[in-house]
Amino acid sequence: KGRKLQSTSRNCQTTPQGKMKSFYLLLALILRNEVVSAFVGTTPNAFNRGQVDVCLAEESGDISTSRREWMRDVSIAAFGLGSALSPPNIAQASGGATAGGAYLLSAKQRYNKRVTASVQAFLACSASIESGKLDSIKAFLASEDEGGWKDVTTAGYLLANAFRTNSTTAPDKLPSVKKWKAFVAEVEAIKKALKKKDVKGVQSSYETAVAALDEYLSAVELPSVIEMRG
Repeated sequence: KGRKLQSTSRNCQTTPQGKMKSFYLLLALILRNEVVSAFVGTTPNAFNRGQVDVCLAEESGDISTSRREWMRDVSIAAFGLGSALSPPNIAQASGGATAGGAYLLSAKQRYNKRVTASVQAFLACSASIESGKLDSIKAFLASEDEGGWKDVTTAGYLLANAFRTNSTTAPDKLPSVKKWKAFVAEVEAIKKALKKKDVKGVQSSYETAVAALDEYLSAVELPSVIEMRG
């Protein structure tokens, strides 16, 4: 096989035009035997047949057929190479949201503790709000420390944004972010009721906020409101 290829290669190189043909032959052989077999899954032996078709066809005058076959082989090999070099699906690379991808895992490590602390502090206001006392909820909303509202407005959103299957989806379209924003909207309603000193308004908005919070906790794979209270 090696002698046949060497002999054919010498015939191709007898003229400048032959040298170019030899180059194309070499390229065709590389693409046939290496790229296609590696990326399409076909063994090199399947492509040994007619490996010197280019030069032999030139000698016999069947130039158009030879060139068509060569272009076909290059196209097949290029397709295989392109498939191999194409970037992997983002969801597979990250592991996906529910699969615990690297980005999600990092977000959980950073924000789960902070979100949990704030949720527990928010839920701890329940008894005082029910009794008509609003000092605890006011303190929670004003706190800038871990476990307060201002801290969780950042941590809660970033944790929600980590639950994605790809990097191109806009945050507002993520179910977890939508549920986070629904909870935030109810907390804003609590703030408005507080400014008006509307105790019943605070109680009503707080109850709705707790329900929205439970939905958010489920979306970000944290314990439920009942478990947090326990």
